[in-house]
Amino acid sequence: GIYRGSRFFIIIQMGDKKEDEPFYADFTTTKKGDTAAMGKVWNVLLWKDPMWSGIYLGFALLWFYLTTLGGYTLIGLTSVIALVHLAVSILTSILSAWRDGEGLPDKEAPQLDLSVVSKAVGAIVGGVNTLMAWYWGVLHGKNFSGAGKVILGLFVSYIVGGWFDAYTLLLLAVLGAFGLPVAYDKNKALVDAQVVKLKASLDQAIEKVSAQVNKGKKPAEKKEEKKDE
Repeated sequence: GIYRGSRFFIIIQMGDKKEDEPFYADFTTTKKGDTAAMGKVWNVLLWKDPMWSGIYLGFALLWFYLTTLGGYTLIGLTSVIALVHLAVSILTSILSAWRDGEGLPDKEAPQLDLSVVSKAVGAIVGGVNTLMAWYWGVLHGKNFSGAGKVILGLFVSYIVGGWFDAYTLLLLAVLGAFGLPVAYDKNKALVDAQVVKLKASLDQAIEKVSAQVNKGKKPAEKKEEKKDE
């Protein structure tokens, strides 16, 4: 199956994949079941509206600057933003009521849609359960392909963790989120072709390792068969 948690290609083999499905997750196209909020997120990351995408990116960079070089802590900066928002909201409401002479506005508070929330929670729980079942197979030696991917991922994370701290990785993640999706969208054919070649090479290497492991298990299996006879 495909774990759809990233913008590009997440090749995590969690189960039997349908033949008509690609081995990668293409998030440049809208899929059945996508929520309106998710669509807005991808529109921002794909720079469909450059003004809003630039505003969000600028806010993220400003937040990074203030929490790393500006001397603000995460909790302190959050408190300042909440205080400014509260003061501006109250002042705006009072000025509007004084200008219109109709008193303070009687607006309903925004409410969450319970059906959407329950659907999202159900999807998250289902994804976690699928991931746990897949990793359980890896831990018990039933998925050597998955074990190879986990080992490679941990090795890469160890190397990257030695080069960068958490804040730098967060900054790179933000820049990647605003840069990689649109770059992939413009060069989809070329990237897909290279990913297919890379996946074929990885599959061949994993098959060779699995064959060697299974070959080493055969003598033990033969002994058990003789004992049963």
